[in-house]
Amino acid sequence: MTFGERLRRLREERGVSLAELARATNYSKSYLSRVETGARHGTEALAACCAEALGADVALLGPVGGPVGGPAGDPAGDPAGSPVGDRGGAGRAGDGPVPVQLPPAPGVFAGREAALAELGSALAAVRPRWGEGGPRIWVVDGMGGVGKTALAVHWAHRVRSRFPDGVLFGDLAGHGSSGAPREPGEVLDGFLRALGVAAELIPPRPADRSALLRTLLAERRVLLVLDNAAAPAQVRPLLPGSPGCLVLVTSRTRMAGLVARDGARRVTLGPLPEEAAVEVLRRTLGTGRVDADPPAARELVRLCGRLPLALLVAAERAVSRPGVTLARVNEELRSGRDRLRVLAAADDGDSALRVVFSWSYRALAPEPARAFRLFALHPGAALTADTAAALLGTTAANAWELLNLLADVHLMEVDAAERFRLHSLLQVYGRELAEAEDSARDRTAALDRLYDWYRQAADAAGRLLEPGGRAVVAHPLPGVRPPVFDSYEDAVAWCETHLPDLLSVIRYAASAGRPPAAWQLPFALWSFFHRRHHRAEWLNAARIAVAAAADSADPQALTVSLVLLGTAQVHAGRPGEAEVHLRSALARCAAGAAGGADAEIECAARNNLAELMLRQGRATEALELLAPALALSRATGYRWVERVTLTNLGDASLRLGRFADAERLLLEALLLRSGSGDHHAEGLALLHLGTVHRVRGRLPQALGCLRRALELHRVAGDRWAQGRTLEQLGHACAAADGQVEAVPLWREALEVMTETGDPRAEVLAERLRGPGTALPARLPAGRAQGRSVTRRG
Repeated sequence: MTFGERLRRLREERGVSLAELARATNYSKSYLSRVETGARHGTEALAACCAEALGADVALLGPVGGPVGGPAGDPAGDPAGSPVGDRGGAGRAGDGPVPVQLPPAPGVFAGREAALAELGSALAAVRPRWGEGGPRIWVVDGMGGVGKTALAVHWAHRVRSRFPDGVLFGDLAGHGSSGAPREPGEVLDGFLRALGVAAELIPPRPADRSALLRTLLAERRVLLVLDNAAAPAQVRPLLPGSPGCLVLVTSRTRMAGLVARDGARRVTLGPLPEEAAVEVLRRTLGTGRVDADPPAARELVRLCGRLPLALLVAAERAVSRPGVTLARVNEELRSGRDRLRVLAAADDGDSALRVVFSWSYRALAPEPARAFRLFALHPGAALTADTAAALLGTTAANAWELLNLLADVHLMEVDAAERFRLHSLLQVYGRELAEAEDSARDRTAALDRLYDWYRQAADAAGRLLEPGGRAVVAHPLPGVRPPVFDSYEDAVAWCETHLPDLLSVIRYAASAGRPPAAWQLPFALWSFFHRRHHRAEWLNAARIAVAAAADSADPQALTVSLVLLGTAQVHAGRPGEAEVHLRSALARCAAGAAGGADAEIECAARNNLAELMLRQGRATEALELLAPALALSRATGYRWVERVTLTNLGDASLRLGRFADAERLLLEALLLRSGSGDHHAEGLALLHLGTVHRVRGRLPQALGCLRRALELHRVAGDRWAQGRTLEQLGHACAAADGQVEAVPLWREALEVMTETGDPRAEVLAERLRGPGTALPARLPAGRAQGRSVTRRG
């Protein structure tokens, strides 16, 4: 008997119609019918859903049947086999990656049966449709250390198979000591990338990112776990609109707004029941040791306030000393009258945990004890061997040993491969110890080394992303060993991996009154933000830089930061604000407010303001801005900005029909670019030069320049420039050989321009529109991306 036949027999035995089963499982009726008749194969996820809906053991359905056009259990072989499979391709599980971002399940978990059952009701299959007639947002709230995240992750692992389109996990950093909570736009960026959205297609505005997430999840079944939320406003932009998705939020607040306005259901966690807390000890210490002295075990549970985190730390203390009885552990808890009073206050989780944490801390040797205190100063709480080494002023190898030692005694957690994290309460405790035991000078020096490590690394990455740029900061501080990148790809990978930490450091430096780090670090990341389309992050960091620079004693700080912010606004499609800030920077340069770097900063401001003018069709104004920039760049010897200025001057001259001037300027720019390794800049100059050759009738030269430009832009991964080059190459081919070779190039150009939001897509579509083209009536217009200048130094 096939899987489909067994499914039909079980369904009929239960008296459930095909339509009722479809509503209960959220699979289409037509798909279920084809499975039962053998026209389509089933999947393991389908079997699990049907068994739950029919109230039967999944074993009754037997193995999933063989393939019809694909291997058994492979949804890709049957596009209709996804949940809501007949509603359109966008929602099918087989389209794009299926992210599963859950952290590892907690090693010890007990005593949350009631909460798990309550969460399980979110999956009840008795509703007319998935999500209708019941909430799709659940909030797990409770005090710090009560086990909210452990419950959420444990339950999410249990129900993963119910969400065939993936699980998204985001730490919102809502409560802790690392500064402000994460911006929704940052979290949305990570979710969109996990769902397969290319970096250049992610909108800059959080509202547009939120809309794109809702579109992608419209007909998918995805579980979103939003951990450690601060407020409903932080969560709402992350909510899908689809009834097929479920959102699980954890927070120390009650999230009343989500309950009242968004229909969320709340699961409030209190301390563990006593028996469950004893079971945690039993699973950690072993049954024999706990059952040997049940009264002592129960007393330890009570002294720990029945908080899971406190219990685990206390148990580790006992595990590390096998010969010590639980009664002896309890005596240590009672050794200080004041501490005992705090620890016994089960409704004060922060105070209770300080005593428990002190057990592990007091057992440390001086070196790891100092490491724990200084690690707690890290703004983002997540550490690698390199960042830990910077805080300590030691080698990465030594820092790695100390991280692992602290993880062994549960004073740190293993966050991911080669990354460690301090629990937020442990971080508070560690900072209190640092303030009590380390001098202000030592704490300041540790943070200065950390800030410098990030600045040096970001600057080194930026100089690989944009060859020819000058260093933002001077030589590393003593004890700082920044990473060395061997390739462009290594630099990009480092920036992407460390982006959350970098943003945390920028925010913390600003709030802690450290202007140099708060403005120099965003500036060092300029090229990364630009090349990788992190527009929202660029804007946020630039705004922080401007605010911090206003308090800086460095005369360059505010002028440079205004250029940074104005350029970010150019690329975010905010031309009015961009012009205001770039002109403000120029005014400061004219007044000598940038100190000895006036000329270099002025070159950057003029070039980026000229780029804005060129985007708006104001080529004459752009030319007027750029002429002084060329003289300034030559006077300062800053050849990289001279090359960029020549390219922009050539572009402006081309737009004004001054072809001889454009050709001269672009050839000069290409000569200066020789050997720089900046494929992006060389490709733009060749694009403009190829266009000059084309309009002057030099078709062989035009084809050579444009084909080489296309190669360089593909190597650099610049999709916007690829679209423009394909368009011009099509024009050149049309002039040389007619339309035969041009049309495929224009079609590819139209695809790329539509993808990047280039406003020229509509113009090109009109050229191609005709019988048999099957082009849409209109295409969305967007913002182009041009050549920016980074004043690095």
